[in-house]
Amino acid sequence: MEGIVGNALGLDELPAPEQMSAHFSGFDLRPLLDRDANAPMLVINGADDVHVPQHDTLAFQGRRDTRVELHPDTGHCAVTRLSEVMPIIFTWLKETFKS
Repeated sequence: MEGIVGNALGLDELPAPEQMSAHFSGFDLRPLLDRDANAPMLVINGADDVHVPQHDTLAFQGRRDTRVELHPDTGHCAVTRLSEVMPIIFTWLKETFKS
């Protein structure tokens, strides 16, 4: 499958690392995280998530109107801890969107 990335980007060959950076810079979400404007957020994840590393979850810590929950001994979205997570979600929704 050599060249599939280049083909997907409309290039004739596999792009060099600097070309890749240039093409994908538009997908960088850091400018959004650097701003202080955001809607209320509840970020919940498992500490053992193989898809979303802890540092990606913890990147939201300290943001205005944001609560971060990183649950130990569980994976993606803390699905094996739903009995703990669902009350947190419902309470957060009720408190955040009360009239």
